[in-house]
Amino acid sequence: MPPRRGAVGERAPAYPAAPPRRPLDPAVLQEIVWRVVEVAQPDRIILFGSAARGEMGPDSDVDLLVIKSGVEHRRRLAQQIYRGLIGVGAPVDVVVVAPEDIERFGHRVGSIIRPALREGREVYAA
Repeated sequence: MPPRRGAVGERAPAYPAAPPRRPLDPAVLQEIVWRVVEVAQPDRIILFGSAARGEMGPDSDVDLLVIKSGVEHRRRLAQQIYRGLIGVGAPVDVVVVAPEDIERFGHRVGSIIRPALREGREVYAA
């Protein structure tokens, strides 16, 4: 006869614990910032998302808002930054904006700039 399931007093099956959250390694962050500065010479870099909160999980990336005056081709600069980050040791997501973009979109709900400014922390300023 098969064993009974769900009898009163029996323990429910345990589920695996969620992976631990951890802060971003400061040496990795320093290397990322150095490489972005080397490629883009930005005005400011803001770290935001789970890395800024110190809650990185195994699938987290490093979110950076890169602010640069006078940038005409944001996408092209982002591609150059990504090339400069090859082999850095962490997945990085880069959003390139001009200071005018911050003024124009910084308070709009749904804009990536808004949460970056609200929860982020500045990791570089020229």
